Amino acid sequence: MKPLRSLVARAMFGAVVALYWTVSASAADATVDLKSEEMRLIMGGTAGKGTLHYGGKDYAFTFKTASAGVGMKAVKEVSATGDVLNLVKLDDFAGKYTSVSRTAMAGSSEVQAEYENDKGVVLKLRGTVKGVGLSLGGGMATVELVEE
Repeated sequence: MKPLRSLVARAMFGAVVALYWTVSASAADATVDLKSEEMRLIMGGTAGKGTLHYGGKDYAFTFKTASAGVGMKAVKEVSATGDVLNLVKLDDFAGKYTSVSRTAMAGSSEVQAEYENDKGVVLKLRGTVKGVGLSLGGGMATVELVEE
């Protein structure tokens, strides 16, 4: 009887994991690609451009970030891709996003960050940051759609 319980438990665990990954993979309402074009020292921030892929169309946007934490960065390049969650309409994408982040960089490192705006839109970013420095604290980002 014990081997049967173990087999059933493993099957149930496998089904839960498969369901989780299916739901997680399909939860994104849109995706983004972004890259920095200038960096700031001391305060630890970047500015750049990106593309929102939403509803079968591409929308250009700009972003500016600033760290509210204590630290110093000498960032050379930032590039990231990510998922956009809770995006009900295009107008909800632009705005001020907040995050609490802890970042340590040495040379080139992969990072993950999560930002949320006041409309509930969540950006789950993953990418690379090249540079040196240390920052500890909350971050902010301002995203603006580019009018075409």
